[in-house]
Amino acid sequence: MDNQRLDILLYGHDGRGLGHVSRSVAIGLALRRLYPHLKICVITGCRQTGELIGAARLDWIKLPAYDTEVIAGKSTGVDSPAGFDDQELGRLRAEQIRQVVALYRPRLVLVDHSPQGKHRELVPALEEGGSEQPQWVLGMRGVVGTVTQTRSDMAVELFRKRYGSLFWYGDSSILGTGHKEMLNERFGTDAHECGYVSRLAEQEYIVQPAGYRQYACTISIPWFSRDTNVFFKNLVEAVSITGPTFGRFRFFIGGDDFSAMRRQVEELDFCTAEPFGDQYIRALCASRSAVIFGGYNSLVDILATGIPALVVKRGMVDREQDEHLDALQTSMGARLFQIGETDCSVESLYRGLQHILQTGPDPFENPVNIGGAETAARLLYGML
Repeated sequence: MDNQRLDILLYGHDGRGLGHVSRSVAIGLALRRLYPHLKICVITGCRQTGELIGAARLDWIKLPAYDTEVIAGKSTGVDSPAGFDDQELGRLRAEQIRQVVALYRPRLVLVDHSPQGKHRELVPALEEGGSEQPQWVLGMRGVVGTVTQTRSDMAVELFRKRYGSLFWYGDSSILGTGHKEMLNERFGTDAHECGYVSRLAEQEYIVQPAGYRQYACTISIPWFSRDTNVFFKNLVEAVSITGPTFGRFRFFIGGDDFSAMRRQVEELDFCTAEPFGDQYIRALCASRSAVIFGGYNSLVDILATGIPALVVKRGMVDREQDEHLDALQTSMGARLFQIGETDCSVESLYRGLQHILQTGPDPFENPVNIGGAETAARLLYGML
């Protein structure tokens, strides 16, 4: 073994939501726990990566971040926080990633979701020649959705030319075999079924909740679209009507208008508003219920805690959230209460809050395999 090489580089692209980087971090945490002698690093532009890692001994390389906005259910790139437009930043990041791979010489690179990376930023590193090219492995979420980067001829050709293995982060007992079979056919390989990848399941080795079920509800709003402001206003009113009977509500809010949102929340003396950080996981583990949006990362956090949740579906054109939630609902039953972001009246949100608060965190045998991070880590170690 060459001790001067990085063993595993974990790539998770950024832009909208935390699912990609959260899976990369979770697998990095599992690798750290199981194989502490390995040299491991995460590479991403996601600004919240340090918060996702928390107190764990896992390092990461920060790329300049992409930024997006959602218009009519479609995610669109906008100028980055550094001031570059989407495509120019893609070119700059592509060269930076190529240099990182050349410098650290990883033995294996695990890529989340898109074989070519966002805006094809992995292509120069993939096409680099030489005898020290890493093994490339692709990981895909349980319900892929109609994402162009994963359905294009280029993605398939690049995978078949450069990648050696495919991981599927789903559970066929919940989602059926169709998603995995579709990936097998598209990429011409037999994907490894890992199960759901849960960062929270890995962080239980690190984070100890402040107290068991001491909060009524933890509410997560990681980013705002054009529809979210109305939803937020109605949610605060629904919480006001619910009152403090079940305990305190903790809001965790992302976005640029945190101060204004905080003022609205803290007009209610049984509510607090905080930016995202390691306190989010502590609060979630100590709550009897949650309000979340329906992305992979947020849903898997709920699966790990076992608490009931009001799940808000954003109106995205690829309908990945709708398909995923419907499959999970069949197994989780009353513990998941679905509602559309554009259909969130005060009355419907109040009914949803009453449902999850009255359901409560009773003992519950989780039907979903959330051990995907450990399974992926063991597979990666075997490949080394």
